[in-house]
Amino acid sequence: MKLNKFFFGLLMTPAVMMVGCSDYEDTEVASPEADADAIGAYFESSAVSEQLSPGQTSFKIVLNRASFSEAVNVPVKATDPDNFFSLSDNQFVFDAEKQVSSPITVTFNQSVVELQKTYSLKLQVADGVKDHLYGAGYTDATYSMVIDYAWKSDSLASTMVKDEYAGTFDKEGALAAVEIAKDFEVDEEKPSPDYTKNSLVRISSFFATIGKSKAAGEDHIQFVVDKDHKNPQFLATDYLANNEISLKVNTTKLATGMTQKFAEEKEYPICMDLVGINVEAATAEAKTDNVTYQVTYELYAFDEKADKKYLLSTEDDTVPVEGNTQYKAKFEVKFVKASAE
Repeated sequence: MKLNKFFFGLLMTPAVMMVGCSDYEDTEVASPEADADAIGAYFESSAVSEQLSPGQTSFKIVLNRASFSEAVNVPVKATDPDNFFSLSDNQFVFDAEKQVSSPITVTFNQSVVELQKTYSLKLQVADGVKDHLYGAGYTDATYSMVIDYAWKSDSLASTMVKDEYAGTFDKEGALAAVEIAKDFEVDEEKPSPDYTKNSLVRISSFFATIGKSKAAGEDHIQFVVDKDHKNPQFLATDYLANNEISLKVNTTKLATGMTQKFAEEKEYPICMDLVGINVEAATAEAKTDNVTYQVTYELYAFDEKADKKYLLSTEDDTVPVEGNTQYKAKFEVKFVKASAE
């Protein structure tokens, strides 16, 4: 009898276990869906760079969206207080079935624009919050704009800059790349380069180029020469204005990337003023495409708050003395000969 009870208990155990397994049935979980009215508006990139030529006065921007079955408008706002830029519309317009909006035109105040200076426009849609589960891209974007010529150095050979400040004026000099603006006063009817017109030449970030500064500054020595590569003059606001280009460019207080430290732990940036430029006498009358130019410039430590210039010193503990020091530099430009017609 005891044996029968034990055997019956063994038979019952699997049945009990089978009942317990019914708690683990397979179930389906649906993927979450976006709200029916979700647009999923986005900028493809959070940072966009726009380089414009001096003749351009605007650029265009667009918006994308994740849901694009219906026509819709998406408001956009600038999130920085700068009123430098103006938008042609305060909303992006999407046509039905279009993923990309119609473009908005961005314009800017031409009378205050500086050549080669970067300006930023910060934009935001959807209050910075994505409304779509599968929305890509960004709700905020910064557009950086700079106006400059298209410079190239492969058409001009490198030059040895002989510079008084670098201590190489009577020595071999420092190797530098000379650049030419390939889109400066372009003559559409003739192949480039065409040296029957003026040319714009430069040595970019002068003091970093000659090895005196580890940081690139704004000290671009850039100048215009005539069709014979003579009569150089620094590119300046007056020159651009005379050519009906509303930009600003100056030849003073150009940042060199260097600093001067004085007593009381005062440290000021070293700046450069361009004074003059001329053609070396040895090449002035020569019929050659290789021309040597001599630049005169002033160096000083600049106290922006007090608007004062101080003499440079090799001593860190020197008491600031007002003034500046004049230096000279010379270099050769090897122009590419004009193509035969």
